[in-house]
Amino acid sequence: MNTKTLHESPFLPVLFIGILVALATVVVASIAPTRALAQDSETIAGYRIVGEAVAGSHTIELQVSPEEPIAAIVRFAVRVRNAATGEDIDDAIVRVFATPSEKGERQFSPALNSPVDPVYYLAQLDVDHEGIWAIDVEVESELGNGSIVMSVDVQSRGRSGTGNGWGQTLFALVVLSFAIGIGWLVYSSKKALKCRDGNL
Repeated sequence: MNTKTLHESPFLPVLFIGILVALATVVVASIAPTRALAQDSETIAGYRIVGEAVAGSHTIELQVSPEEPIAAIVRFAVRVRNAATGEDIDDAIVRVFATPSEKGERQFSPALNSPVDPVYYLAQLDVDHEGIWAIDVEVESELGNGSIVMSVDVQSRGRSGTGNGWGQTLFALVVLSFAIGIGWLVYSSKKALKCRDGNL
C-alpha cells in the first residue's frame, strides 16, 4: 500500500510551476491590451486629446494645443485610422472648422501631414474669442467620408487674473527702478549745481 503524502509526491514541483505559468499568462494577457490601447492614444507633446470617435469607416482622434486653449492661435492635430483594422491612414483629405457658440466667425483650415510624421494631420486656427467652440473635422479617403464634432472651451487671454503675479511684480520693479534712477539724476544734478554755484 502506498502511503506517500502530498508533500512527498514528485508531481508537486510540476504542479507549482504549472500554477505559476498560468498566473503569469493571465497577468501578461491583462496588461497587453492596456498597453496597446495606450499606444493607440498617444498625445503629441504640448497637446491634449479632446476626444476620439468613429465616423463611417474612420476613427478620428482630435488633439488641441495649448492644452488649455486661450483666445489666440490654437493648433489642432487629427489622427485618422481605419475603423475596421486600426491602421493609420496617411493619404486622407482633412478639414478642420471652428465655430464659436456666441460671437465671432467660423474658422477653417485644411489639416496637412508630412512625410516626417504622416500619422498626424496638423492645422491652426485663429480662435479669437473666449467661450465654447465647436470643432468639426471632415475626412475624405478611399474608405469614404466621415465627420465628427467636438467642443473646446477657450479661455480669455486677458492680462488680469491668476497666474501672472510674477509678471506684475517684475513690471513694478522695473517702474520702481526707473523712478529711483530719475530721482537720483535730479538729486545729483541739483547737488552738482549747488557745488558749482558755491565755488564761484
